Amino acid sequence: MITPSNPHLAQLLDSFGGQEPDPMDLFIALFDGGLYVPIAAPGEVITGRDPEGGRVVLGFADPRLGRDLPGAVGAAYYDAAQLMSLLEGSGAVRLVLRSAQGEWKLPRALLDAWARDFRGERLLLDPPTGPDATALLEALARRMSGFPAVRTAWLSLARWPDSPDPQLLLHVAVDEDPPGPVANHLLRALLHEQPLRHLAYPKVAVVPLHPDAHAETIADLDRRGLPAVRHDSRPGPLGTPAPAAPPAAPKPKRRWFQRP
Repeated sequence: MITPSNPHLAQLLDSFGGQEPDPMDLFIALFDGGLYVPIAAPGEVITGRDPEGGRVVLGFADPRLGRDLPGAVGAAYYDAAQLMSLLEGSGAVRLVLRSAQGEWKLPRALLDAWARDFRGERLLLDPPTGPDATALLEALARRMSGFPAVRTAWLSLARWPDSPDPQLLLHVAVDEDPPGPVANHLLRALLHEQPLRHLAYPKVAVVPLHPDAHAETIADLDRRGLPAVRHDSRPGPLGTPAPAAPPAAPKPKRRWFQRP
């Protein structure tokens, strides 16, 4: 018998019987234990559409349920950081949580707000080191001209405070809405480069950003001094602060889970 990846979440979803569960309990179970997402191929997540046409990501408390979805060849485990990256990159408007007997439809905006303040934890971003980081920055400098909508890409070594497993994380500012498809295409192009073909998710992930909607996050990335590659520029040495971006005019912007 396969043990559910998140038995606490499965129990909550199974037991509420059509009644709205306590959001606090479900959020805690989700962020403590993660969930499984069905995939059609390695790195290719299966998504759906809601009645309004918005993209939906399905997440399962039990890996068997995800594998049984039509078209799925397996189910990949996602922790909190990976899940937020997936939702951002896919442009999903909703996360649907399922167990054997229950389902909960979670609007993305609500998940963003909760993730931002969950237990006061924030994703830790440090300047990356090592040959993989160097190769990624060099590949970015070569490939950037092929993606005219990409303004800037920042590379960091990211981890949650209680996680021992960091990952290379690429933040990509894209002058298109939604920015996710362009950022994902850029990452795939980078990972086709010979020195980077051994890398795959979750060793490296991408977070798309829109210059207006995520102006606060972009300013924070520049303040952190993370290595960055911009159009018509080459990366400096790892850990060299990137030039500060000019102040952006105040504009309405979406909340995002990485709050400075």
